[in-house]
Amino acid sequence: MGDQLDEALKHRFIYVPRGTKQDTLQPGKMLGLAIARELRLPLTVLSVQKDGATHHPELAKHRIVTERSGSVADGGVVLAWCPRHKTMEKIQHLEKSVVVLVEWIPGEMEAWAKLKQAYNIVTDEVMGIDISAEAVEVLERIVFEGYKGWTDSISERMVRSFVDDLIELGAYNRDLVLAYARQTKYESSVQRLEKILDSYDAAARHSSARRSRLEL
Repeated sequence: MGDQLDEALKHRFIYVPRGTKQDTLQPGKMLGLAIARELRLPLTVLSVQKDGATHHPELAKHRIVTERSGSVADGGVVLAWCPRHKTMEKIQHLEKSVVVLVEWIPGEMEAWAKLKQAYNIVTDEVMGIDISAEAVEVLERIVFEGYKGWTDSISERMVRSFVDDLIELGAYNRDLVLAYARQTKYESSVQRLEKILDSYDAAARHSSARRSRLEL
């Protein structure tokens, strides 16, 4: 882990994607502990539930914050241990902390890692998104429409229009839109945005299938 640790120490966000052929949980856990030790900063373990962390003796020694209890102070190292999207709400406000995210469901947090330009410990590369400034402006408009939580018909209509814009720009990615919103919005609101995108995508698939049948 020596070279990987040296490289990881250069980054504020570190992503440990869940492996499908080899264990990534144990190495991810040890990496988070090692980074806190090397930086000489306090470690906070962020977990869905407390027993998800205390099950591991190495993590039980540290402060544990869960979805329902505690808050994460800025300036230390956060080991986001197998988090859900709702779990990650606890670190939205952090500006100086180092975050090591150890993923549970393969690919679930990939969009988050791309937005954060996180260092991928498995691929040994810095992740990122390749979209234009114009596309980013559209993403900002989608988030702005969520000031009421995307609860009314107007916001739904506007989101659909903005998705059309993203498609025209060649920049529509459902996971990316949701991850962008999750940077500032709570999961209860993002779930409503998710339903709008689900409806949009379903309608697009239906329209595409209909066109294919007509062409036949």
